[in-house]
Amino acid sequence: MLAIMLQQYTTYDVVTIVSTILARCNGEFNTFLTAMEVMLVSGVVRLRPERLLINASNSIDLNMDDSTALHKFRFTIPQLRLIVVKLKMPEIVIVLSNDHIIAIEAHAMVCRRLGECCRLFTIANEFGRSMEACSRTITSTIRLIYIMERRNIYENKFFEMKAVIYANAIRTKSGLEGLKNCIAFVDGTKQYISRPLRRQNAPPNEDLQRSVYNGHPRRHCMNWQGITTPDDFIISMFGPVEGRRHDATMLSLSGILDKMENNLILIFLH
Repeated sequence: MLAIMLQQYTTYDVVTIVSTILARCNGEFNTFLTAMEVMLVSGVVRLRPERLLINASNSIDLNMDDSTALHKFRFTIPQLRLIVVKLKMPEIVIVLSNDHIIAIEAHAMVCRRLGECCRLFTIANEFGRSMEACSRTITSTIRLIYIMERRNIYENKFFEMKAVIYANAIRTKSGLEGLKNCIAFVDGTKQYISRPLRRQNAPPNEDLQRSVYNGHPRRHCMNWQGITTPDDFIISMFGPVEGRRHDATMLSLSGILDKMENNLILIFLH
């Protein structure tokens, strides 16, 4: 199938264009082939790349040995089963396009994706599913876990119980005896973006470039801000906001300081 450069066309549009070219050639097939060859060489049209071949006979091995599972998923198969039970996930995860996948396979797919940098094709080939199905499954499973556990993510009782341990560890490591209430670290990340253009029908005072420009890296970006504990747990994630925002402003906008000040356990650290 041909694909027209610079624009997305439906199959009907492509057939119409090819038929028009054939009609302009007065039905002479050799002339038509020559015209199409010239268009291909000049880059006006291109052939759609061949679809990647995925071994559909592959699937998750629920009897996988622990060492292999730990390398792939960071968890053993029994641990994955336990996580699915503790998260109270449904036995069958139904995602967009009506894909049905068992919960342990969906969770294993998420762990495989987040465990290391790998191409989606690698995951699709290992699980014997299309790249599109894997993408839908991973996204839907992460969204499902977030919806069910977001309260625990941002108001984690383990963090509250270990707050004193965090404060003591930071004070001991830093050697600052007066530092008694530091329990986590602010970690900001900038996501670089292209220079934004002016929107159509925008008000005259709108300046998108200025709103996302950050003077420190001298780049247009979006800001993210997380709060990380000494044992590498992210207890808060806020963003994205415009790149011009200062870290202190983002910390105030996130509302995390207000939550900590109103927490009956953390208040004793003040």
